[in-house]
Amino acid sequence: MSTSPETAPLTDTRVMLVLHSFFRREFRLAGGVVRGVPAGDVARAAVVADHLDFLGLALHQHHTTEDVHLWPLLLERVPDELAPIVRLMESQHEQVDHLLAQVATLVPRLRAEAAPDVRDRLADVLDTLYVHLVEHLDAEEERLLPIAARTVTQAEWDAIGEHAEAEAPRSKRSLAFGMFQYDGDPEVVAGMLSRAPAPVRWLVPRLGRRAFRRHATAVHGTPTP
Repeated sequence: MSTSPETAPLTDTRVMLVLHSFFRREFRLAGGVVRGVPAGDVARAAVVADHLDFLGLALHQHHTTEDVHLWPLLLERVPDELAPIVRLMESQHEQVDHLLAQVATLVPRLRAEAAPDVRDRLADVLDTLYVHLVEHLDAEEERLLPIAARTVTQAEWDAIGEHAEAEAPRSKRSLAFGMFQYDGDPEVVAGMLSRAPAPVRWLVPRLGRRAFRRHATAVHGTPTP
């Protein structure tokens, strides 16, 4: 017997909350990290620039995955009155992408010079980016994820996640997992590895915690930012 839309189980979209927690935390702290770079200290600037490159790439890939794989599904399936919500998500992505482009222009200059004017301008752009990003993440969680939970199948949702994982640089996967598990829901984080072999489920969280502690200490001065 087939399951009607009214009785079909909701898709578990909680992994999105884990990713959003990572983005909120690190972009909230980013402006202060940049302002802490001493004038002319290119060694410290390089550490911070590497961190910002990682954050920028992670956020860009996250939004690209949604733009390419999630929004088209929703626009095909949701009623016309809900389509403007998806359009809102797309317009917010454009605003965030515009600010990310400014960050990408300033980071190489910070890396090369650690000049105070570049540092302060970059920190201001990051603060503005954080405001727009949080506005978008809040709207996505409150308005979009409930629609996705009843519109996209679990298999489709999982496939979107697998695509995103495949796009991530291999050299950064342990750090990315450590970022997610630091303050993410432990049940959801464990579920991200549920289909992996047992040795992988044992090893990856340990590598992730180690990579996160090392990275956070270098960037934030503490393993518990």
